[in-house]
Amino acid sequence: MTYLALRNLFQNTFRLILSISGVASSIALIVLLRGFLSGIYVQVTAYLDNTPVDWVVSQEGIRNLLGGTSFLPPSTEDLAQGISGVEDIIPIVAQYAILDIHDEKVVGYMVGYDPDIGGGPWSLLAGRELDDDDEIILDWVMAEDHGLKIGDNIEILDEEFEIVGLSADTSSWMANFFFIKKEAAEQLLLAPEATSFLLMTAKPGYDKASIEARLRRRLQDVEILPSQVVKQNDLDLLVNIFAVPLKMMVSIAFAVGTAILGMIIYTATVSRASEYGVLKAVGGKNTQLYSLVVQQALLISVVGLGLGILLAWIAGQAVMEVYPKFLVVLRSNDLLPTIVTGIGMGLGAALLPALYLSRLDPAEVFRR
Repeated sequence: MTYLALRNLFQNTFRLILSISGVASSIALIVLLRGFLSGIYVQVTAYLDNTPVDWVVSQEGIRNLLGGTSFLPPSTEDLAQGISGVEDIIPIVAQYAILDIHDEKVVGYMVGYDPDIGGGPWSLLAGRELDDDDEIILDWVMAEDHGLKIGDNIEILDEEFEIVGLSADTSSWMANFFFIKKEAAEQLLLAPEATSFLLMTAKPGYDKASIEARLRRRLQDVEILPSQVVKQNDLDLLVNIFAVPLKMMVSIAFAVGTAILGMIIYTATVSRASEYGVLKAVGGKNTQLYSLVVQQALLISVVGLGLGILLAWIAGQAVMEVYPKFLVVLRSNDLLPTIVTGIGMGLGAALLPALYLSRLDPAEVFRR
């Protein structure tokens, strides 16, 4: 039956190419959409992923890093300093801000930090760390989009800053990060000694649950959340807006690919009805005929699956090259769902031809 399935496939090369192309296009779209969604996840949690901390302390009621404006009570950092088991405390000022670039208003996510403590960019593509309050490290994608380079000046809330560094892995579909000194951020916001978040790390060997309990007893009227919870809150707030339509598009791509493959296999089956009628007449069982069309569909699906993954990788690289703000992440652990999708496409496509064969009457075929 496998030989017959292969022979039938290669009898019409154009139809075979069309089948494989339809499956490959659908798989490529599915993989690309999943990669885009994975990229959004990476971008949303990039700051906390690359600034490893155990807890984020924020204003009461603010449970996100990227989803709200936070200002902590002035005494919060001093109170936290004396808590047993806390190794590092990184204060930052963080919120969205408007940059004036070539008379164009651009939204960015400002992080004001102390270079001696941490909380700044984790990867510098070019330039150096901050020394003065009038210096800024800009995301390289933002700089490239607006024709900026190290040494140029930009305006933020009527204050001039000189670009001294370009950061990598800090771009986003929503807003790119930029970094200034904490004191400069306080001046921009007209809020001396302001702190938006405290990023806290436990000492090695200490029980984190006990430390968190002490934090909650000492620090009143603030939110104390594990960093994983904050990251998930950001994802729930920002990513779910896009997750539903993207997943719907994946479902549509699967349905279209299955329909294309099913119609082509069905057409090929009908065109060879006389051959299948002969097989039935000489004792061929329905299960054998089902196996024939399933093998055809699966063979096309497997080839289309491999080609589709390759096309998705090429398309993803092209998208990131042309639009570096968008990140497409193709992970190996997404390979199994993709394989299952491809096999499911083949099995689904075989249903209609199998139904036709089950109703095929050899005598009726011979009378035609």
